[in-house]
Amino acid sequence: MSKPRLIIPVSLQFSVRYLLRSGLLEELQQRCEPVILLAWKDEGLERELSDLAEVHSLVKSQWGGDYERVRAPLNSDFQMRMASPSTPIRERRSNLDRGTMERLQRKARLTLRWLVASMPGMVESLRKRELELLWTDTNAREVQRQIHRLRGDALFCLTPFIPDEELTARVCTLEGLPSCTSILSFDNLTTRSWIPVAFDTYCVWNRHNAEQLKRGYPESRDKPVHIVGSPQFDFYWDSKYSWDDAKWRRTLGLPAGRPVVLFGGGYYSCAPHEPQFLQHLDEAISRGEIPGDPMILFRRHPVDPIGRWESILRGAKNVVHDDPWEFRSTILGHTNVSHEDIAKLRSTLEHTVAHVNVASTMTVDGAILDRPQIGPAYDESPGGKYHRSAYECYQQEHFLPILNSGGVSLARSQAELIAALRSALLNPSAQQEGRKRIVHEICTFDDGRCTNRVAEVVLEFLGRRRPQVAPLSAMTIASE
Repeated sequence: MSKPRLIIPVSLQFSVRYLLRSGLLEELQQRCEPVILLAWKDEGLERELSDLAEVHSLVKSQWGGDYERVRAPLNSDFQMRMASPSTPIRERRSNLDRGTMERLQRKARLTLRWLVASMPGMVESLRKRELELLWTDTNAREVQRQIHRLRGDALFCLTPFIPDEELTARVCTLEGLPSCTSILSFDNLTTRSWIPVAFDTYCVWNRHNAEQLKRGYPESRDKPVHIVGSPQFDFYWDSKYSWDDAKWRRTLGLPAGRPVVLFGGGYYSCAPHEPQFLQHLDEAISRGEIPGDPMILFRRHPVDPIGRWESILRGAKNVVHDDPWEFRSTILGHTNVSHEDIAKLRSTLEHTVAHVNVASTMTVDGAILDRPQIGPAYDESPGGKYHRSAYECYQQEHFLPILNSGGVSLARSQAELIAALRSALLNPSAQQEGRKRIVHEICTFDDGRCTNRVAEVVLEFLGRRRPQVAPLSAMTIASE
């Protein structure tokens, strides 16, 4: 009997780490024929993937205006159903850089969407209309033709909230293919828009994600939902990804002898004023206020434009800049992630003495390596426009278990940031139990075997996949 052909869209560099570098694709390849749909051109990556799978280009989604308009109130319906504290936080933050008139216009649009979504029977009507427009006002037909050519037996995806990947997943499920998703990150269910794909099997990181999934997607309540942890963190339990201190310093251009503090930069929309934190720490070191005369290693976020950091980096006296990996594409987020990149990150987390970031997943990475975690939550620029939003970053639903763990020192001013770093260097074990709680609450498992758990779920799913039914698009196809 031939192996089932498993269609796997890959639309982000993080999926490369999750799928290829973790060994997950190799495990799946033992029992199925993976068919990778890659969202960008990368000859080296394509060659690597081709050793384990067929590789094709992922069709880029195209939405027409009518389709976008019908999706908007459906997304509002989803947000009302989720009732996540993250939604108003994001709305307040998004208004900070808008003028008064633009804010009023935006509020009017959002209010209208909420009202439309709240009208009796309107959501059902909108969903029917959305399905019609899917075939007439997007390029779903192009995706459908590709799926037919590929002759897939099932679908597995990691980021179904990204439009390109969502469209492929949607068409696959409407064509009757059994489907499984392993949600890539712990914030994706509460910070992303509505995913209009009803999967047959779900994998999530933790119990919080399982509850969020059932709250936001009632159709998942009678489907298998597996808590599998986070395969992209398995590397941290594998010593082969650890460089010694000398190699690490040599590779990153760090001087010998000085302790190093990691500053993990975030995505610009989270805290646009974030460079001031790097400047405050650099100046405090120059003034002798931080014991041990440390260096700061600034690690740029993989999809954050460098422009907002450049003036600070030019003037800094105690900062070394490191990109997470080589950016091989003009589109941030479309690049390969090598084993060397992963080893550099793991070694950085291991050899730095404390970590600073704004409500980032890097807090979890650092907690696994048991390094003190510090979160700046203030704005001391004139007017303090981002002061409230800087604190609210940590009150988003996905981050609340971390905030409540006792494993992060929150700094509400420059003075508190300096004091927190000083304390972390003098007493690094102070919040150790809190860091353990972070790992337990977010990762669930601490054994480095999450990749195996995902593989087991996907292979079991393939073994029991339901017989394909007549595609929901059959009537439309026949009428063409």
